[in-house]
Amino acid sequence: MDKEKENGKGVILYIVFVFVSTYLYEYFFVIRFLKNNPQYSIASISMRLAFAMFLPALSALAARYATGEKFKNSNISFNVKEGRYKYYLIAWFAPVLLTLAGCFIYYIIFPGDYSPEMEYIINTYEKQGLSGITPEGMRLQAISQAITSILIAPILNCVTCFGEEWGWRGYLLQGLKEKMSSVPLMIVMGVIWGLWHAPLIVAGHNYGYDYFLYPFAGIAAMVLFCFSIGTLLSYVTLKTGSCIPAVIGHGAINGFSAIGIYFSKSGGHLLLGPTPAGVVAGLPCLATAVILIYYMKKDEQKQK
Repeated sequence: MDKEKENGKGVILYIVFVFVSTYLYEYFFVIRFLKNNPQYSIASISMRLAFAMFLPALSALAARYATGEKFKNSNISFNVKEGRYKYYLIAWFAPVLLTLAGCFIYYIIFPGDYSPEMEYIINTYEKQGLSGITPEGMRLQAISQAITSILIAPILNCVTCFGEEWGWRGYLLQGLKEKMSSVPLMIVMGVIWGLWHAPLIVAGHNYGYDYFLYPFAGIAAMVLFCFSIGTLLSYVTLKTGSCIPAVIGHGAINGFSAIGIYFSKSGGHLLLGPTPAGVVAGLPCLATAVILIYYMKKDEQKQK
């Protein structure tokens, strides 16, 4: 079997493994659990959700063994030579800047949802039995959490994020990049990664239930977000030849993306923002993706 056929077989096997395993797992262990235990919120079953993040890596491992590749070209290294360290810094801090920019755009467009008094988050804590919380105290907590998320979240989240990124950027991206130019490559990666989230979108994760064209609009919004932020993660992976920067960037996203909700009066119009998974708050991520694809195309032209 030549290398091209082997790569093609591996990609197909990976996609089958990751979708079948994830959809079955999330149906039986997340969606059915929530249906039978309505008192639980999807946020309260974080361990079940965290395990799903390992399924892309397990699927990549299965595909590697099925094709005989095993750990060859594993795309796991800290490649900081020749100035590549800057891509690790981009992965660490760009998600923070893009999230803040998205929050700014969201609250400019929806000023009525902005609450310096942090009404939503304070009400949420009070419903949980925590009283006496002041806006000043909550603002200090938000600042403290933001600083902690910026400095530590990429490290704290690295284990679960590696579970995703060794699959998506460490395997699927590598298998597809030889077959596609940058534009279709990033689109296909975004669509696949976004559709992988579909069961949780149906279960109300990320966007809830109360929006027009549920759940299709939510799935479409997730595909757009996965294309946008996935392009950034793919870019730093391609520039370093390693999925580790993508692990760092993914950890930064997961740790910081909800910061805008602290300043919301309603909790946000989640399909739109204030998290970067919303269509409006995700505009800086989308613009960044377009810019990065432009540079990818320039690199392709230089290599011809």
